[in-house]
Amino acid sequence: MNDNKLKTLSSITSWILFLLFLVVLVNMGEVPTVPTESPERLLLRNFHIAMGSLLFLCSFFRAGLWLIHPPQNNNSKLPDASYAQVHVLQFSLYCAFIAQGISGILNAWWDGLIQFVPGVDTINHGLWVTVGYLHSAFGFFYINLILFILLFRIYHMIRYRAFSLNVFA
Repeated sequence: MNDNKLKTLSSITSWILFLLFLVVLVNMGEVPTVPTESPERLLLRNFHIAMGSLLFLCSFFRAGLWLIHPPQNNNSKLPDASYAQVHVLQFSLYCAFIAQGISGILNAWWDGLIQFVPGVDTINHGLWVTVGYLHSAFGFFYINLILFILLFRIYHMIRYRAFSLNVFA
């Protein structure tokens, strides 16, 4: 595959990741406002699992593209060290999404929401609670990563006059 196709595929995947992230973020904000036993809560949880799974798969694909075709510094105003700094944070964001997806799958599995082997009871409250806390921790971690990426991008715009606010690169 040539460089232009890889660059286009990377860009499209980044936009898909951004949109999926926004959908999951809105869903995360909506779920606590719905009563626990309502049918809407079940619908929102299933939607969260579906969108989170898509975010996990796209992040895994994007991280693979990143390793095959790492981004290049095309901005002559931005020093290579500053460019690398932000892109290490962005790659960490993809890794956090992947870890978030793994912990989410394990959380749903040990809560009995998904079954990989029919008829096998996989409910384990201790593991569900532990992985649930880990799932939340990764959520707070990637929100902080996004904040740092934005702050560094704003700093680079002020210091180097290199205008770019792409968080998902």
